[in-house]
Amino acid sequence: MCRVMVIVLCMIVVASGSLFAQTDTKPVAPAVPVAQTEPVGLMVETQMCTGVAERMPVDSVSDFPAGTEQVFLWCHVTGATDSTSITMVWSNEGEERATVEFPVKSPSWRTWGSKKLLPSWTGNWEVKILDSQGEILKAVDFTVGEAKEVPTGNQ
Repeated sequence: MCRVMVIVLCMIVVASGSLFAQTDTKPVAPAVPVAQTEPVGLMVETQMCTGVAERMPVDSVSDFPAGTEQVFLWCHVTGATDSTSITMVWSNEGEERATVEFPVKSPSWRTWGSKKLLPSWTGNWEVKILDSQGEILKAVDFTVGEAKEVPTGNQ
């Protein structure tokens, strides 16, 4: 009888030990969302300027005088996980004047575009910076000469 009790007791210990030893191999989602440490997608820092030296803007200008012959848009693109591109779409008074694609070859990439201006291209300008899928990453406004009044529609 004692031998039977020992065997039963051993079976209980072995069975309970194997129950505690089982682990769930499925990942468990955290109860609280984890903050992301890297930016999602491309981020763009920009600066309108009169030139670029050593891959940095030489100044910061948003209103250029009439007669300006060339303007520059400097960009620092971060967050690229693979080689990609950005596109600058330059528009004057709502009319597209140029579209230029630039490569982005690392997670931190500096580039710039420039636009030669005709004397008649004054007023309000906008440069849209697009990702490789054509989504707007940023829009930069500047003026050449006098800004033209934009109709408000409440007249």
